[in-house]
Amino acid sequence: MKRRIIAALAATGLAVTMAVGLAPAAQAEPTWGSAYVAIGDSVAAGTGNMPYVDSGCLRSGKAYPNVLAGMLGSAVVSAACTGSPTGVVAGQATALAQQGILGPNTRLVTITAGVNNLPWIPVLLACSSLGTPEACAGVLATLPQAGATIVPGIAQIIGTVRAVAKNAHIVVTGYPYPFGEFSGMCSIGAGAPGSPVKFSSASAFAVNGAVTGLNGAVQLGISTYLGQVPDPGVSYVDVTQRFDGHGFCDTGERWMGGMVPNGPVKDRGFHPNVAGQQAYAAAIAAVPMP
Repeated sequence: MKRRIIAALAATGLAVTMAVGLAPAAQAEPTWGSAYVAIGDSVAAGTGNMPYVDSGCLRSGKAYPNVLAGMLGSAVVSAACTGSPTGVVAGQATALAQQGILGPNTRLVTITAGVNNLPWIPVLLACSSLGTPEACAGVLATLPQAGATIVPGIAQIIGTVRAVAKNAHIVVTGYPYPFGEFSGMCSIGAGAPGSPVKFSSASAFAVNGAVTGLNGAVQLGISTYLGQVPDPGVSYVDVTQRFDGHGFCDTGERWMGGMVPNGPVKDRGFHPNVAGQQAYAAAIAAVPMP
């Protein structure tokens, strides 16, 4: 993918240069749009990885779009912002199009969205040592209804992007499992000084199951769009295998940020850390261009 995107970016630059010498009629071809555009939620924003380049959106210079841009030898314009559900992410695409950032010259668009359509924070709180098994079961029972909104939401985002970025490869990512396999209790940090937050193996399994449903909804959203408009330029990236062995209380280096009470890194909990962001970029870079 890397070589093909670089070639596409080079070809774009050559086309713009050659257009200077063409007849006025030939110059009517639209030429706006940044080569690589990223939209999405806190995962795409790199939330939790200081320092932030946008404190309002908790967007980090260590986010996977920046890492991927470096791998591709390109620049990226990112509108990813923490807390964004699918409707807001679609709005990011619309705003970038209105600004001329997303357009016919755009060759790559990455999208990570869907988790904020779910009551994700209540799930984590209820299923941790801060909650109860009954509370965990109760909030998990609400996920199918909330998850149903992800399907049309993802389809809307892709359609919004494709309407203006006719030549872009659109890559939609999934989410990693937070937990590996373990027995007993797993500590993921502390919600307050002296108040550790732990998960049992059963509750961790339930949270991972919620991520399975989340990723399924994202994929169904892509299928819904493709069922309406066949489009070989849309890809899904599954990051679960790449993160295998790197979850909380797992066998390898942790690629998820734990909870830290107070301080500027308190928002890193359950977000990919620097190594996790790099893993996202590597997973996207491995996708063949259509």
